[in-house]
Amino acid sequence: SLPARSATRGTGSESRWEAILPVVSQQHVESAVDIGACEGYFSIELGRSGVPTIALEGYPSNYRTAMYAVRRSGLDNVGVLALELTPENVVAVPTADAMLCLSVWHHLVRNHGLPNATEMMQTIWDRTAKVLFFDTGEDEMTPDYGLPELAPDARSWLTDYLAETCEGSRVEHLGMHAAFDPSGRPCERNLFAVIRV
Repeated sequence: SLPARSATRGTGSESRWEAILPVVSQQHVESAVDIGACEGYFSIELGRSGVPTIALEGYPSNYRTAMYAVRRSGLDNVGVLALELTPENVVAVPTADAMLCLSVWHHLVRNHGLPNATEMMQTIWDRTAKVLFFDTGEDEMTPDYGLPELAPDARSWLTDYLAETCEGSRVEHLGMHAAFDPSGRPCERNLFAVIRV
């Protein structure tokens, strides 16, 4: 249902979805919010899997494309919420069994600073009934994003960060997946499932 230009990110999106879907099944996910849904790939896949989903996206060109793609898909269980998340409005994120927070956190850090981004993640976690899927820009991001040093390595740092930020969880690593750095060069990123216990 997505336009052909979305295919450039296809491989990484497909491999993420292949890692996410078994956890969605294991956790008996019955609702989802896709935060920073971009053009709606994961929202549409969740809808096709029978999970009612809200695609939350703040960039007009992206949410217009997502609305178009959802309409083309014929799905009636996926909706698009046009909202750019801020520390002030994050409380408006709907509660759901599953939250997807893919390639979003580095933008939160860049726009609002690490302390505010962490508080936003805690609020998102509070609205997560079962599982939060998370990945982010890592060492490939440029200094203007203001990311902390991910030492000793990105996987270890992010695992600890997620465990501390999302109280009452266990963090599972779902592999490395293809992505792009800010200049468009290929890279790989860690994908995590943060599961409520």
